[in-house]
Amino acid sequence: MEKITSINNEYIKYLNSLHQKKNRTKYKELLIEGKHLVDEAYKLNILKVIISTEETELEKYDVRKVLVNDAILNKISTTVTPQKVMGVVKLEQQQFCFNTDYCLLDNISDPGNMGTIIRTSLALGIKNILVSSDSVDVYNEKTIRATQGTIFKANIYIDDLENIYKLLKKQNVTIVTTDLKATKKIEELSIKNNFCIVLGNEANGISELSKKMADESVIIPLKNDVESLNVAVAYSIVLYQLKKE
Repeated sequence: MEKITSINNEYIKYLNSLHQKKNRTKYKELLIEGKHLVDEAYKLNILKVIISTEETELEKYDVRKVLVNDAILNKISTTVTPQKVMGVVKLEQQQFCFNTDYCLLDNISDPGNMGTIIRTSLALGIKNILVSSDSVDVYNEKTIRATQGTIFKANIYIDDLENIYKLLKKQNVTIVTTDLKATKKIEELSIKNNFCIVLGNEANGISELSKKMADESVIIPLKNDVESLNVAVAYSIVLYQLKKE
């Protein structure tokens, strides 16, 4: 068990640097916070380091153990009231997975929405999340927390939107979008597999490229003069409709 007491320690500086996307990408490591996230990562054998202010917590994990004080925990945490357990997770390059169903995030900008979408996808049977390179960082702290650890079970492929569509079209995947101007209602969709649901930017909707590539465009009928839904909520409705027996 290692013990670090100085916030100026080089390893502590390194951990703090993982809050930046460029360093996560460079070192292929992610700093996570909270016992639930740490436990999920440990179950999947991707936890490399456990960090805590309590020795009893460190003893539960068969990985590198680092005992720190409250000052250090406050230094490397992004929350107002840090939890007593943090960890370092190894990030592996995800590959495009063929012959399956997908969710495609087209310039999603809100990390909370992204996290909710990933969590919903896993809950309803979609493991393959395609992310356009102009979307918010998948490993943003808010995104990670919103997924409640399910992100570690997802296959996330990040690429330029045009390249993603080339891969999808090669497989004859049915591209499904939502549009307030569409004439087909969501309940009229009869696709059961080999589909990709596209989710657009919160303010501007899906891109022109996604509109061009869409095979099916549907509307979710709304009542009481409600004009639109949050993108994660709309996705939940569409995915449930497609996945239900």
